[in-house]
This record gives sequence, C-alpha cells and structure tokens, in this order.
Amino acid sequence: MPRAAAVEDFAWPDFDRWQAFFTAAEMFPARWDGLHAAPPPRTPEAEVYLQRKLALFGEWLDMVAHRSVVRAHYARQGIRAKIVRQDADPACPACDPFHAREVGPDLDTVPPFHPGCRCVLVAMHTAPARRRPRIYERPHSRGVNAGDS
Repeated sequence: MPRAAAVEDFAWPDFDRWQAFFTAAEMFPARWDGLHAAPPPRTPEAEVYLQRKLALFGEWLDMVAHRSVVRAHYARQGIRAKIVRQDADPACPACDPFHAREVGPDLDTVPPFHPGCRCVLVAMHTAPARRRPRIYERPHSRGVNAGDS
C-alpha cells in the first residue's frame, strides 16, 4: 500500500505564539509532547509533528467554542465557577496563576486556554448559610436539659 504524501505544515499563529512562550519559559504542558520544536520538513518526524499539531488544533477549537457556553450555563444557574487544572504536573507557566481562581464576568479572569490546555471550569460549592437554632433547640441557660425536671 503506498504511503500518503506528507501534508505541508499549516499556519496557526496562536500555536506559534504559544510555542515561543513555552520555549522561553523552558516548560511545556503535557499535551505538547513532541511539539517543542518543528523537525526538518519532509521527514517522518515532520509528518508525526504535523499530525500531533493537527490533533491539538482540533482540541483547541473545541475548547474555545465551548468555554463561553459553559460560563453562560453557570451564570444562568446563578452558580459561581472557578478554574481548575486537570493535571497537577507538569506545571504550566500560563495556567498556574489561574488555578482555583473564581471566574468573573470578563474573559480577563479566565486563563488563556492555550492549545493543549488542561484547565476546566467547575462549579464552586458554597457552604450553606448557618441557620439560627430554634428556641426549642437551644440549650437552657441554667444547664438543665429539656428532659430534666
């Protein structure tokens, strides 16, 4: 069976910007395995690189499309949300400052959701408000139990 010809690399400015960012930080997120540097063109490594980049692109488009839907869902329900990284390791220089932070109404309060990002929006559970005990639930001030007479 003849091998399919390698497809030329495609332009993706956000990928290039993030690749430069992670290179400068000397730290890449887990989903970037094999994408730290572009291999020479028309090599088997270049084909694998392109396939990984294309898979990352598809995941990223899906994530970008759904993040506003998820935020809107929580807002409609009156539920506060926060950012949580799914993977604790390795560290991510782009996402770590946002981990466990509450999401506000502005996109500035959410992480950049870079390609390969493992951050998710989750509901913040708040403690139920303390209710005041009813008069019959309060202990007697004289130290006498309700059943004692």
